[in-house]
Amino acid sequence: MPVALLLLSLLGIAIFGIRLIVDPAGWLAHALGIGVCLFVGARNAKVVRSNRRIALTPTIRDVSDPAALDEVLASDRAILYKHSTVCPVSAVVIDDVLTFARSHPEWPLYILKVIEERELSDAAAERLGVPHASPQAIVVRQGHSVWHASHYDITANALGQQAR
Repeated sequence: MPVALLLLSLLGIAIFGIRLIVDPAGWLAHALGIGVCLFVGARNAKVVRSNRRIALTPTIRDVSDPAALDEVLASDRAILYKHSTVCPVSAVVIDDVLTFARSHPEWPLYILKVIEERELSDAAAERLGVPHASPQAIVVRQGHSVWHASHYDITANALGQQAR
């Protein structure tokens, strides 16, 4: 995927160069268009890389059915991370969640993909009494939410503070 994005970016720059020669007055609009394409391409590449990291992390337990959600709620302690597979903020925050998981292997890490498992995400919000957000980290102790955070408030340090 990153190779395809690079090729598309190079093609866009080439088209920009040709358009600059053909239509010198329209260079600003074309430059802005290329800039937006490069920004979106870079953002999407980060999302793809974060989803690959999740798939390659064997210690993450996937919450993809009601029994898995019951397992989270039956745990003495666990981290439930609600992740969007298309959100650039989720792509950034997952790094902190994985950093926490590596330094605290005694805390099971469960991931619930909110787009793919919307009904389970809603059920988790209702059963834990935590309003839905994404990305969102919920510290669960004996079936109850004792702390939760969303977006950039989710850090390895914040999770570590809750793990004490």
